[in-house]
Amino acid sequence: MISHLELRAQTEPTIILPTEPNGTVQLNIFAFKNAEVESFGYEYLSVFVKGEGENNTPIAIQGIHTVEGEYLVFLPYFPFEKGMTYVVKAKYADNDSGYSFQSFQVGKKQPVDSAKVVNIYPSGSQLPENLLRFYIYFKTPMKKGEAVEHIHLVDAEGNLDNQAFMEFKQELWSPDGKRLTLLFDPGRIKRGVSTNLELGPALLEGNQYQLVISGAWQDVYGQELSINTTKEFAVTKAYRQYIKVDELEIQNPDADSKGILSIQFDRIIDHALVQSMIQIKDENEKVKAGYWQTSEDEKMVQFIPENPWQKGTYQIIMDSRLEDVAGNNLNNLLDQKTGTMNSNVQQIIRWFKI
Repeated sequence: MISHLELRAQTEPTIILPTEPNGTVQLNIFAFKNAEVESFGYEYLSVFVKGEGENNTPIAIQGIHTVEGEYLVFLPYFPFEKGMTYVVKAKYADNDSGYSFQSFQVGKKQPVDSAKVVNIYPSGSQLPENLLRFYIYFKTPMKKGEAVEHIHLVDAEGNLDNQAFMEFKQELWSPDGKRLTLLFDPGRIKRGVSTNLELGPALLEGNQYQLVISGAWQDVYGQELSINTTKEFAVTKAYRQYIKVDELEIQNPDADSKGILSIQFDRIIDHALVQSMIQIKDENEKVKAGYWQTSEDEKMVQFIPENPWQKGTYQIIMDSRLEDVAGNNLNNLLDQKTGTMNSNVQQIIRWFKI
């Protein structure tokens, strides 16, 4: 049996450590002359988050191993976190059971913002009876799998509706963990569906409700939101009609200016879809550079150009999947009768001149 001191005398593996969060850990495998390329993987190179305290076991980092030239490269599924201490476990080339251990950090830990709710969309205080979803934005990434415990729909009498929202095995979070899409159960929205007949709609026209987010909810750093966040709203008539694109009010900007182009809708538009589903092209089919924003409680969509407008004719191109907040897009209604499909076009175009 080889002693601990003898192991330390082994030739240390050549390891290249990452210098940035998106980096990789690399092990020189030139000395493993008799090993098959297919065998190189976790047994030769692995990375752990260093445990804290006497009884805290290091946690293995998951990722992908590839062989690039003379190096075995480990790419983690998620970037390394600044200030976190990691440990590399690398196999000795001249000892079958020996490993070298080396710790590293990638940059300094950044200050963490306080946990809080930043925005809730739709932002207005009057929402349609067949509202499909809320978007909740947080300052820091939140702990996942706990939304149903910390978010409640409460009516004017203080009654909780614990079956208003869909429950998923994997909640609908943005990649950075800061935006939650909270979906109403479509079975409560669609008329004639068994869930709707049994429980009724989650929202009723003419009634008042509160969306309450518990202050006990923690972010991934263990910080609580601390205070309850409440959105109060009244319920108005359901959206049962298509968006009439030909009736949209368009306010044109002036030529040779960076004026805002405004599009007024007759209803609340799903703000999260605006950036990706509306664009402007000039006479040469070139996309106009700029960005979209919403105003007037998401009933108005505005385009802010990067460069001044030139005289000419422009197209406003809307992807037919653009939705209002009830889930109705330009082709289909979420709650529709058989045979009432509007059309099957992919894009809707409106023209305007400057």
